[in-house]
Amino acid sequence: MATLVPAQIINLEDQTWKAMTRTGSELLPFLSEDCIMQFPLGLKVSRSSTPSLNDIMLSEAFIPWKSYKFSDVDVIPLGTDAALMSYKVKAYRPPMEADDQDVKFQGLISSVWRRDPASGQWLMCFHQQTPG
Repeated sequence: MATLVPAQIINLEDQTWKAMTRTGSELLPFLSEDCIMQFPLGLKVSRSSTPSLNDIMLSEAFIPWKSYKFSDVDVIPLGTDAALMSYKVKAYRPPMEADDQDVKFQGLISSVWRRDPASGQWLMCFHQQTPG
């Protein structure tokens, strides 16, 4: 197996955020089948939850991010086929009303990436956003 390079994981995480600046559906190819995501306000979703991860990402109510910036990034290998990425993010979504300002989110983020044994592709299997 190839050695984990932290830059690979940072690049993948960045690609997930770039996907989310367009549509929720663009995020789905980065996620493992057993991925769990936990969001502020107590929302925990997976492919089998109600609502499911697909329901949320494919919803017409999905609001893409306008911009984001990572800081204080750490990548910790969890063996040769998994890694934890922890970082701070400052992100903005469009305003809810026409004359409002962009909606700012500052958070502490953790994601776990795991190499799929069949395809060799790195997939996100866990993601948590904590306001901060």
